[in-house]
Amino acid sequence: MTFEVRVSKKGPTSSPVAEILVDGKISASQLGALVQNVTTNKGVLSAAGLRACGGCKSGLDINIIDRYQEVVNVQLEG
Repeated sequence: MTFEVRVSKKGPTSSPVAEILVDGKISASQLGALVQNVTTNKGVLSAAGLRACGGCKSGLDINIIDRYQEVVNVQLEG
C-alpha cells in the first residue's frame, strides 16, 4: 500500500482539507486506519490550521483520491 497526504488550510469548500491519495490495492480496513491516523495526527491538524485536540475531527474535510485515476479533459462549445 502506498499513499500520499496533502494538507491545505483552504480547500475547495474554503475549509481545511486533507487529500489522501491511495493506490487501488488498499483495503477498507487499511483505509479506515489511514483516515484515523490522519485525523488524529497533530502535525496534520496543525498544518491545516486547526487548534483542536487530536480527538476532534470536525472542521477538516477528507478527500480520498485514487492516485492513478484517469483525468479526462472535456471542452464544451457554447
